[in-house]
Amino acid sequence: MDDNLPPIVPSSLRTRVAVPMPPPVLRPSLIPHDVMQDAKREAQAAPVPEAVLDPEIRTAPIPVPDDIPVLGHVTADLEVGLFALTQVQLFKDLPTASLEALVKDAVQLEVPDGERLFNEGDDAVSFFVVIDGTLELFRVREGREVRMRHVSRGEAFGLFGLFSAQLRAASVRAIGDCTVLEISGERLQALLETDDQLHARLLRFYRERTVEGFMASKLFADIDSIARARLIGRFVHQELEAGVTLLNPGEVGNLLAVVTHGTLVLEERAQAGKPPRHFEVTQGQFLAVTCAMSGLPSRMRVFAPEYATLSVLPHKDLHELLRDYPALRAMPARLPAVANQLDRDVFCGTTGVPGL
Repeated sequence: MDDNLPPIVPSSLRTRVAVPMPPPVLRPSLIPHDVMQDAKREAQAAPVPEAVLDPEIRTAPIPVPDDIPVLGHVTADLEVGLFALTQVQLFKDLPTASLEALVKDAVQLEVPDGERLFNEGDDAVSFFVVIDGTLELFRVREGREVRMRHVSRGEAFGLFGLFSAQLRAASVRAIGDCTVLEISGERLQALLETDDQLHARLLRFYRERTVEGFMASKLFADIDSIARARLIGRFVHQELEAGVTLLNPGEVGNLLAVVTHGTLVLEERAQAGKPPRHFEVTQGQFLAVTCAMSGLPSRMRVFAPEYATLSVLPHKDLHELLRDYPALRAMPARLPAVANQLDRDVFCGTTGVPGL
């Protein structure tokens, strides 16, 4: 992450853009506790179409052995904790008072070689900083382990699960004896209410990870790493005030957007004698409109009913990338297999971002 930070978020916007945490949360939060509970009930009552679920990113708990040992832990030494945080790009250069607030009540864990720090399916209630050693992140798929990546001294992990209020999407195991610092999500949330610099950094981190996870989904499985990196680099952050329209009926254009906060509403053009249908694309979902690729005008209006933020690949940038990377032109054909088709050229689905 570079040091060119986005503008500091004004305090007047805090209730609209604060990083979400798992309930119970300290307000202000992007996902209030009652809204989160309602969303969970709705998700349990309404089955998601199988086509939308990528089996590689489901967060259902994986059975684990019952005899996992309790890891040795002590209250973290202040100097050790402060030094560990200053080695993490996300936290370096923060005021000492902010770092001390994070380290307060933090726990230092000793993880023996081969032991797990947490398991896929666990609740995401804290994040970790590696003080010493190396750990590997892996998932279990069809009875076999799929290794994802390694984390070592100076790296933090477990943050995204806090932002997205998800279960852990992978297990973490020590490679050799390791020492890690565990910091609670509540401690982080409390600091975000007062530290504008950290608030801005974590919002940017959240947006970047969301787009990166989306680019790693099956929709872009045939795209090489260079093209994928160019795609990620072209996404821009966009804030929409209530009532702002992204696309009107009759317009011809392409749109690829990831909702990072709030909701987009898609309103179908009303037919004679019938009320218009409405669809919602919410936080953690993507919207793909491919009207320009088919050459047919849009039949829907896309707008934000309330304040919302998006990561958007603009029409001009997508057009240039389609010209440079022919593999991208297969996107409309792949969309029906990985997303819900809301209209002729309109699709939405999950970004597939893991809760790590």
